[in-house]
Amino acid sequence: MRMKSVPLFGLFLVLGVQHVISESPLPKDDHGECGFSSDEKDSCALYCYRSMKLGLAYIIELKEKIKILEENHSEREISQLSKVVENLQSKIDQQNIQIANINDFITNSVRQKEVEEKAESQTEIDNFKRKVDQLKENLENVQRQAEKDKEESLAEQRNRNREIENLKARLANQKSDLDKAIKDLESKNKEFEKYQTKEKNSSNKIGELNSEISSLKKKLEESEIQLIDSNHLVEKHSLQLNQTKEYLIECQKRIPKTGCKGLSSGIHQIGIPGIDPISALCEGDIEGGGWIVIHKRFDGSVDFNRTWTEYRNGFGNKKGEFFIGLENLHRITNPQTYELYVQLEYHNKPFQFASYDNFRIGNETAKYKLESLGEFKGTASDAMEYNLKQAFSSYDQDNDQWDSNCAQINGGWWHRRCSYTRLNGKYFNTEVEEFYSMSWWNYISLKSVQMLIRLK
Repeated sequence: MRMKSVPLFGLFLVLGVQHVISESPLPKDDHGECGFSSDEKDSCALYCYRSMKLGLAYIIELKEKIKILEENHSEREISQLSKVVENLQSKIDQQNIQIANINDFITNSVRQKEVEEKAESQTEIDNFKRKVDQLKENLENVQRQAEKDKEESLAEQRNRNREIENLKARLANQKSDLDKAIKDLESKNKEFEKYQTKEKNSSNKIGELNSEISSLKKKLEESEIQLIDSNHLVEKHSLQLNQTKEYLIECQKRIPKTGCKGLSSGIHQIGIPGIDPISALCEGDIEGGGWIVIHKRFDGSVDFNRTWTEYRNGFGNKKGEFFIGLENLHRITNPQTYELYVQLEYHNKPFQFASYDNFRIGNETAKYKLESLGEFKGTASDAMEYNLKQAFSSYDQDNDQWDSNCAQINGGWWHRRCSYTRLNGKYFNTEVEEFYSMSWWNYISLKSVQMLIRLK
């Protein structure tokens, strides 16, 4: 009696597995195989879990039936059930083959997708490198031209200085000649008086002396006129020197600017290559200073759930919470290499930071794509790597890869399928753990955050 109960138990166990398989059919594609796309992996995992759960429930029910069948069965029933077991075993073998084919299909699909994404990323990287090389070459040409203009201006100034020195030397010589002439005149006057005393009747001699005196007076008048002309010439050259000075100042303005480098913390008017000077908040106390603050939140006074146009142009107040704007950020980071520093403050933890050494975003045509981050370091997690190569999204312009718009939940950002970074999420005055809070990596709300960039 006990030996016959074993095949009966095995039979009912097989029947239970077959029942579960029939109750939970796999999703099939056009070729009869399981279609595991990227959006169906979760449903396949759920299918396996439900199948196991149904199988366990069914086995418990079969155990109850076995107790009854162990007491009431015949040799003929056992033979029939054995045949059924063989048929079910054959079906199970077919199911195993189908599952093996599904596993192969999933493995090949994932491998092919990884190869295609790697080739596409390498092509984009090569294009970006060529653009950077072209921008560097343009910058070097501008620098060489500015240096050439500066050298030419200095050479012209040196020539004018030499002309002025020559004029001064000529004036000094003329003055010396004039002094000599005056002394000669005084000497001749004494001689004239001497001759007048000795020879009162020497009228001819007196006439010659008078003629000579007239000639000397004429020379003196001519020297005075030349002196006046020289003064006019000096004034003219002084004006030219002032114009040269203004030209040099203008050339100095053309030299590439360095943003907030060397400036103290506070609002300054700074120069950026390729754009007009802008008003910016500088940070001079963190990691050596020289930072331009591009994003700052600390009290929730400014709503960061903004439109595409507001994120493009920037919003807020530099004395409080603000965002510098995507267009300014693109123009600043493209001509030269900038590093990014993100300072994170928690309600109940010490400060943390995350930094990247080559931060750059594209233009509006590219939807301000996060083109580069560079090498990461910091005490916080590398949460932004997930957003690399992604376009920016706002609640009124969805550019992410999710079925819904992540920006409507987490605020504007470079979302992929949403993000690990939610710096434009909802602000909380106390620590909470919410998916939509202003947070980094996990869902724990931040007390404050600021994003800084600096010319590398």
